[in-house]
Amino acid sequence: MKKILSLLIAAAFLMIALSGCGTPTLTVSNHHLNANALAVTVKGKSNQNQVHYTVNNGPKKSVKTDSGAFVISVPTKNYQQTVKLTADGKHQTVTVAKAKVVASYQKMRASYNQALTGSALSMKDQKLAAGMAKQAAQLKKQSQALKSSKDTSVAAMQKKAQQAVALKQEAAKLKQTQAQLAPAMKRAKASVEDQLLPKKPQTGIHNLISTNKMVLRANLNGDKVLGIAMMVPVSSLKHKSELKPFIVSFSVLSESVGANSQHVLKEFQKQAKAKKSSSTTAPKFHSNGLLFSLGYSTSTLYVFITK
Repeated sequence: MKKILSLLIAAAFLMIALSGCGTPTLTVSNHHLNANALAVTVKGKSNQNQVHYTVNNGPKKSVKTDSGAFVISVPTKNYQQTVKLTADGKHQTVTVAKAKVVASYQKMRASYNQALTGSALSMKDQKLAAGMAKQAAQLKKQSQALKSSKDTSVAAMQKKAQQAVALKQEAAKLKQTQAQLAPAMKRAKASVEDQLLPKKPQTGIHNLISTNKMVLRANLNGDKVLGIAMMVPVSSLKHKSELKPFIVSFSVLSESVGANSQHVLKEFQKQAKAKKSSSTTAPKFHSNGLLFSLGYSTSTLYVFITK
C-alpha cells in the first residue's frame, strides 16, 4: 500500500512538472528599437510554434518560431510605431522610433535623373550643358532683380526697358543652344534609361532601380524618403571599367539627397581600404547631416543612407 501511495505521489509531482514545461513563454531582445536603415528587426524567443503581432493596431500577422526563436522585420516610418506581440496569452510590446526624412523623392528624382543623364553626354556637351545652366541661373537672377526694382524715374524706366530687351535676347540665344543640345540629351537619356528613378514609385520598401550592376532600394512614405540602400556586386568593384559607373551613380545619388559627393567618395574610399585590412564591421560616416553605413556580404556591397 505504501509503495502504491509513493507511486501516486511521484506521478502527481511528475504531472505538475510536465505541466510547468508547457507554460507559454514569450520574450523580446529589446523593448525599444531605433530606426535603422530601411527596417528594424524585432527578435525574441517563445516555446510556441507561432507568435502573432500587430503594428500600430493594424492587421494581425504571425511568424513561425525556429528552434524557439523568431524574427520580425518592421519597415521604419516617419512616426513612432508600436509592435504588440502575443503567444498563447503571453504579451510583449516593442516601440520602434520614427525615422527622419532623408529627402523629398521628387526633388531627389529630378536631381538624380538630370545629373545621371548629363554624365552620359560627351565631355564637349557636358561643358556646353554646364555653361547653359550657369547662364540660365544668371538670367533668372537678373530677371528677378529687374522685377523687384521700384525706381519709377524716367531714366530708371528707360534703363529697365533696355535691360529687359537684353535679357530677352540672351534668353532667345539660350533657347537656341538648348535646341542644339536636345538630340544629344535624348541619346544620353536613352543610354541610361534603365538607371533612372521612376516617376511614381510605390510607398513602402521597393526597388527603384534594378540592373545586373546595381540595385537601388528605398523606403518611401508618399514623397518622403526614409532610407536608401544601394547594392553593388563586389566583383564589379575590382575592375576600373566597371568601377566608374558605380562612382558616377554613387556620387550623383549623394548629391541628389544633399550630401557632399566629394567628401562621401573620399570617406568611402578610406573605409573600403580599412575593410580590406580588417574583419570588423565597416564603420559609418556623415555628410551634411546624412548617415552613410557600409555593409558587406561575400558577393555584395551595401551602402545605406539615412538621417
